[in-house]
Amino acid sequence: MKKFSPNAVRRRSPVRRHLTLGQYYPGQSSFHALEVRTKLLLSLAVMALLMWIETCPALIFWSLLIALAVQRTKLPPRLFIRNLRAFLWLFVITILLHALSSGLYAEAHGLDAVRTSPPLQVWGISVSGAGLLLGVKYVFRLLLLIVATGILSFTTVPTDLTDGVERLLKPLQRWRVPVHELALMTTLALRFVPTIIDEAERIQKAQMSRGADFSGSFLQRIRALVPVLVPLFVATFQRADDLAIAMEARCYRGSEGRVSFREMRFETRDFLMAACVTACVMLTLVFEKWPQF
Repeated sequence: MKKFSPNAVRRRSPVRRHLTLGQYYPGQSSFHALEVRTKLLLSLAVMALLMWIETCPALIFWSLLIALAVQRTKLPPRLFIRNLRAFLWLFVITILLHALSSGLYAEAHGLDAVRTSPPLQVWGISVSGAGLLLGVKYVFRLLLLIVATGILSFTTVPTDLTDGVERLLKPLQRWRVPVHELALMTTLALRFVPTIIDEAERIQKAQMSRGADFSGSFLQRIRALVPVLVPLFVATFQRADDLAIAMEARCYRGSEGRVSFREMRFETRDFLMAACVTACVMLTLVFEKWPQF
């Protein structure tokens, strides 16, 4: 897979500029040097913890830690900002859903005084101040999750990432779980998502040159996408068929008789990073004992 570079971003279409799935930014930071299994396990642990914590001190503590991690990656901050811009619609929907749900925050936390307070009236619509506050809190949590995912994605080569997943799931082969095939599917998905998006944009431009109109109301735009989706699915299935034929021509038979050409081993820096994350998790448990936000 081609490596990610800022010059390539400027030449991409608007859709590709915000697509960060499977992209890698080369560097010499400590995060780049970590073993891929260490990054996978620690990233999953941090993401699970971010979904669990509720108190404001814990969120502030992890926001500082993730900001420090972003600085330690030695990557341009605009990469992470561009990553967040792709999820603005999710942030807006999250805040609106909680703001329009009167008393949601109070019911979740047992605050009778807030539950009985009247909602705000904005243009005839009842807006819950407590729900709005809860929506901002969940958006902040989502923001931390996306940045943590970006750290893993930007500092890890996609092929190394799938190799690490395969190594971690290798014990499941005793129960005949197709670990190698699952890792291969992940690699192909990461590889062909940008290709499919480019194909969709080429088909859309071809349809526009033939007089297709993709403006108008929401339903009109949905109907206009039909001439794009049909050839896109045909081209995707054709590309998948060509790939299957190429793999069969090269005598690919799954994981049978295959060995890895690289050896993965944990270094001292991996154990030090794991110890630091464990200490931060213990501090988070202390923060969770504070009065809730």
